[in-house]
Amino acid sequence: MTLGTHVAFASVLYLGGATLFGYKPDGIGWLLAAIASLLPDIDLPPARIGRLFWFVSVPLERRFGHRTMTHSAVMLLVVAALAAPLWWVAPLYFWAVVGGYWSHLWIDMLNVRGVDLFWPSPIRLVTPGNRHWRLAVGSKGEMILLSALLALTVALYPLSHLGFRDALQALLKSFDIAVEQYARVSGTHWYTLELTATDNLTLERVTCRCPVVGTWKNGFIVLHQGQPRAVGQSEAQHNLYPVAARLIAGEPLRVVAERVAMQGHTLRWLVSRIDQNRTYYLLGEVEIADGRGPALTGRLDSVDAYNPTSYRGGILRLHYARAQELGPWLDLVAVRGEVVVQFWLKPGEQPVYFDLGNDPPADPIPAELRRFL
Repeated sequence: MTLGTHVAFASVLYLGGATLFGYKPDGIGWLLAAIASLLPDIDLPPARIGRLFWFVSVPLERRFGHRTMTHSAVMLLVVAALAAPLWWVAPLYFWAVVGGYWSHLWIDMLNVRGVDLFWPSPIRLVTPGNRHWRLAVGSKGEMILLSALLALTVALYPLSHLGFRDALQALLKSFDIAVEQYARVSGTHWYTLELTATDNLTLERVTCRCPVVGTWKNGFIVLHQGQPRAVGQSEAQHNLYPVAARLIAGEPLRVVAERVAMQGHTLRWLVSRIDQNRTYYLLGEVEIADGRGPALTGRLDSVDAYNPTSYRGGILRLHYARAQELGPWLDLVAVRGEVVVQFWLKPGEQPVYFDLGNDPPADPIPAELRRFL
């Protein structure tokens, strides 16, 4: 096959692999695959790479002939061993070299002569079995094949940057695929959900690009008009029923988490030490001192419905809560419990320095009950 056919076939395999298996293609990996796809022809002096390395190609052809040793599984293993250091740089680069070299052997099986894949065994691999269907180098048949490979390369390029499932999700706007996609990439970037949904209480149609906060009951937690809302297919557990949804990646995200023991402290003490200009969320459980706490009413009283702050049986549960959702519980002293503070940082934002200070813990026993002890 000609140089163009080998490079085009290696490109199709590289971009097709990214589409099917979800790795991120880059220019270096693509270039390595393309160069590796030309290496087997170093045993052919008239080839481009043979002319460049004539001092290697001439003795190789004289000793072994074309499409023998350099087109064998033995040489493929040698190339893999030589490329092994790339594994420590990036595994993708190692596989680009191995895959590019293999692509040359694979497509040369379509040639009239085939390849000696099992060299030094004389067994030769050709496909198809009918000689009249095989391709001669530079023939009209090869030019048709080259045109098809170039068309596939162009088609696969945008898909390779999305992946098959993500491209399908962008096309179909499937909510289930969006949830599965977020499970794989959460914590790596800021994400928004391009959403068309129905409000389960008012039946109002909602259309928005809502920032994604987290997950809840096989669905999402998003910010809609600044308020956390649960999106999913259960009317009992979610606020919004999705009609169409597409997950959109934004800037890279870095999450810094701090664990805070809450015994003897109030939530007001905690949030007063958090820079409210930063994006943060509170997660965890706190046992409230009086054993009762403010009662919840309506649909929020359900343990299945999403609420960033839910209280039941003396336990206050926080799930992506912020200061504005803590009002009724801010001044209640915790008997025990731990809260994780997640700071979400954008590129260039300085690390968070979380100063808890040296304030002594408050007495978890209310003063009016102390005199009965």
